[in-house]
Amino acid sequence: MTETLHSEFIAQAVKNPDATAVYSDAGVLSYGELNDRSRELAERLAADGAGPGVPVGICVERTPDLLVAVLAVLRTGSCYLPLDPNYPADRLAFMVQDSGTRLLLTTPASRGNCPPGATVVVLGETVTTEPGAKPVAVVPEDTAYVIYTSGSTGRPKGVAVRHAGAVAMLAAMDRVLEGCDLSGVSAASSICFDMSVMEVFNALCRGGAVVLVESAVHLPESRYADRITHLTVVPSVMNGLLDAGALPPNVRSIVFGGEALRRKLVDRAYRETGAVRVFNAYGPTEGTVFCSFGLVPEDGTDEPTIGPPTADAVVHVLDEDLRPVPPGRPGELYLGGVGVAHGYVNRPRTTAERFLPDPFREGGRMYRTGDLVEFTEDGELRFLGRSDHQVKLRGYRIELEEVEARLTACPEVREAAAVVRGNRLVGYVVPAGDGTAPNGTAQDGTTQDGPRLDAALQSAVTGRLAAELPDYMVPATLVLLPALPLGPGGKLDRDALPEPPAATGGPLTAAGTPTEVALSEIWGQLLDLEPSAIDVQSAFYDLGGDSLLLVRLARLMTRRFDRRVRVPDLFSFRDIASLARWLDDESGATPEVVESARQRASARRAALRGRGAAGGGAGGR
Repeated sequence: MTETLHSEFIAQAVKNPDATAVYSDAGVLSYGELNDRSRELAERLAADGAGPGVPVGICVERTPDLLVAVLAVLRTGSCYLPLDPNYPADRLAFMVQDSGTRLLLTTPASRGNCPPGATVVVLGETVTTEPGAKPVAVVPEDTAYVIYTSGSTGRPKGVAVRHAGAVAMLAAMDRVLEGCDLSGVSAASSICFDMSVMEVFNALCRGGAVVLVESAVHLPESRYADRITHLTVVPSVMNGLLDAGALPPNVRSIVFGGEALRRKLVDRAYRETGAVRVFNAYGPTEGTVFCSFGLVPEDGTDEPTIGPPTADAVVHVLDEDLRPVPPGRPGELYLGGVGVAHGYVNRPRTTAERFLPDPFREGGRMYRTGDLVEFTEDGELRFLGRSDHQVKLRGYRIELEEVEARLTACPEVREAAAVVRGNRLVGYVVPAGDGTAPNGTAQDGTTQDGPRLDAALQSAVTGRLAAELPDYMVPATLVLLPALPLGPGGKLDRDALPEPPAATGGPLTAAGTPTEVALSEIWGQLLDLEPSAIDVQSAFYDLGGDSLLLVRLARLMTRRFDRRVRVPDLFSFRDIASLARWLDDESGATPEVVESARQRASARRAALRGRGAAGGGAGGR
């Protein structure tokens, strides 16, 4: 087993320099090119002060430059701090300041997103001085990366993860993934999430290629999607890809993680793809990516477990008095072993609360996950839920308390609560002031037109949150209440919070043109809404849509209008009115044209079905 996260990549690059290391729509790099570029950049960073114990921020788009940057930082002995260029400026500034980062690595395209107060190194800029210091030796106990997670106190927490933990995780993956084709490993997770560590280094440390895409939603748009043989994906994302018929065709193994996996989806994955192995995995950032990992059999009937503990993990299932509970009994999951992180950056008190001495291993440490699990009789773990208010939404880890803290910090809000309803993060707010919302709406959300969500308050509050939080932490809907419901003990009763409205209210702008009517039908199908109840000026996200449904929307529109509609198009035109204008202006989609296109598409599908029947139904799984 190698000692550091990047050393096995270097060995692979020396052995096979001409092999392809990275496929990306922005370019392709061989192992030799990636090795040379990261070494040269490491020397430049070392001259600028990078070294052991020094965090280096990486604010780079999802191009091969991103992997050059990660490897270069690791080679200096520094740890990398991922900074998504799409994050709000305030959040990026907080992460940089909180972690003590004084050196940032970026590109010309993302330089404007870098917070002030740090030395900025720009990839591709001409260097007038010769690099001075050489990268130093890196040891397993050095921190490899710092990833910020949502914080229960309202402040994100930086988790410092060791090289030793990451290397041990990769070695454990070798055992469970033995025989899987890793020649094309999808890398669709942001480097702000630790699943990216497994995606990138599972390929680069084993001689495979990373297929770098913007996100899982953009898989259908990648020119290299057909090179993906091994896919790591969140269950809800997979549902969207399967519904849209957008899964890469050559995938042979699938790893699910990030949220609960159901047997129904496993059956679909085996039945509707070429996958011959489906795995389910679990693990918090504090335990280094995954700490349990198991093959889900194709012929099973029970709901999937989260697998047995990985070879590098020490797992305890304990009661409130830190006593082990027997199989079949629920308890809280505590993680020990080499994968346990150093702790939280500059948070000694929080670190002491969550990282405890391991009473079962002398000198050991264990991390209190807050997750409720039980051991099965055959040694696998079954996930039962959370013991606090942390949630997973489409694979993103969210502390509801952080969202609530940001809501109550808004001057328009006196009290707030947040919950997940279906696929939406919903905020409940009690307005500040005299009981009147900004436009005269009463606190109970009623007007002369009946209950509705106040648009002015929604705009003011979500605008502030969007400037402070990643988009997945901004409530899709706000509901106004006169007061938050409380239980007998005076605590918030989340179960008593009302169901949110399907839309944001206000006077409804109904579909007028034939194209708007057709789009309303499609939106209604996807969002489970009556087409007549859809406001053509409401954004898809405001009505309960998400990035996964956008994949299906693009496919349905392509079929309905007989023209290619891409996911990026739907980010540009967010409501029915603008989409309809775009379709009509670009394609001349009159009612006759639309109906003719639908008839032609129906005829083509019938012909294809006929050929399939004549051919004996041959095909993949």
